[in-house]
This record gives sequence, C-alpha cells and structure tokens, in this order.
Amino acid sequence: MSANLSVRTFVLVHGAWHGGWVWRDVARSLRAMGHTVSAPTLSGLGERRHVSSGTVGLDTHVEDVIAHIEMEDLANVDLVGWSYGGMVITGVRSRIPARIRSVIYLDAFVPTESKALIDFIDPAGREKLDNAKNADMPVPPPPLEAFGPATAAILTFVKERLTNQPWRTLYQPLLGLNQQPAIPTTYIRCQGFNFPPFAFFLEEMKKDPAVETHVLDAGHLCMLTASDQTSRLLAATR
Repeated sequence: MSANLSVRTFVLVHGAWHGGWVWRDVARSLRAMGHTVSAPTLSGLGERRHVSSGTVGLDTHVEDVIAHIEMEDLANVDLVGWSYGGMVITGVRSRIPARIRSVIYLDAFVPTESKALIDFIDPAGREKLDNAKNADMPVPPPPLEAFGPATAAILTFVKERLTNQPWRTLYQPLLGLNQQPAIPTTYIRCQGFNFPPFAFFLEEMKKDPAVETHVLDAGHLCMLTASDQTSRLLAATR
C-alpha cells in the first residue's frame, strides 16, 4: 500500500465563526476510509462559546490545538487548517513539529513572521473588523452567500451554528516562524470562492517546488458542499 493510502491521523482545524461541527461530513468520510480523525473546537466558538472571554487571541487557539494533540497523545498528525485555521496550524507546527507529519492549508491563510490575519485584508474589508476591535466586541459573521455555491439546507445548517469571533484572534500576529520546520506542506484552493488573499497564497505556494498544490471545484464551504471530493483530496495528499 502506498504512503498516500496508509492509515493517517487527521486533526481538522475550523475557521473563524465556525466550530468543529463544520467537519461533520469530512470526518465521517475519512473515518470510513480507516483514518483517525478529530476536529477540536477553538475557545469561544461552537460548543465552547461559553468559555469565551475578552482575552481570547490567536495564541489561545494555537494552544487549544496543541493541548488537544498532546492530551490525546497524537503523533504523525496531518494537520488541516481551513480559512482562519491556517493561522492556527502555522503556529502549532512551529511549536510541536515532532508530532506533525504534514500541514494542509484548505483555502486558508498562510501567515509569515509577525503577520496577523488582518494584515491580509484590504482596507475595504476591514471596516466591520476594525469597528469590533475599537468597541472591544467580538466580530459578527459575514454573509455566508459570499462563500460560494451552497444549498439552502447547508446555509441553514451553518447559520444556526455560527458564533461571533473574538476580535483579538484576527489582530494578534504570529511570532517565532522564521525557523519553520521542514514538514510536508499542501495548499488546496477552492476556486468557487472569490477571495484575492487565497489566490495570492496559492500563487506563492506554487513558487516552492516542495509544496503540493491543488485546486478544488467548490466554494469555501467545501467540507459541506463537496465533502466526498474534499475527503478524497485530503487523504491523497502526501
């Protein structure tokens, strides 16, 4: 059996406003293939919305995932970060590289040293985020329709579960990334989502021959709208 088809351990990290619940279908599919899968929910979101405080930042979410991996004693982890989750997994891999087999950015942010998510947002898209920061309030979710094609049932499922995002998670920069470990990396771009930063990250990743890149024919909610294709692609990465 080739390495790509061997049993793997996936840790799936969701994006802003969402929770581990968003991986419902992909987790089911990957487990049916025989893989081990977990999808932790980050502090202040999803079923952990009640533990939020005004101090939750990006470093909190990085620690959430590190603690999950360590408490579950997971090794050779294929760490998947979707959207904002790309910020989180970048911090995780720099902290516990010995436990990480690969990192997979799924339509996600790929930060460099001292960059915060807000640094990749153009001025026109910052107003709602800046207003929340200035008011010291969490950021409400954006209209899901902008994420690309999705059925009414999927949109309803997601909208009922979205929570506001602690603003510090979007403004806190990642530090200590200059000595990134040599870990296999994949970038998957969802072409049904018109978002220039992700198109930029894809092109940047293509410049590195060590990075595997793919384009998925789906919108940003690919784990729900194209769960089978997403699962197969995750399982086929090196």
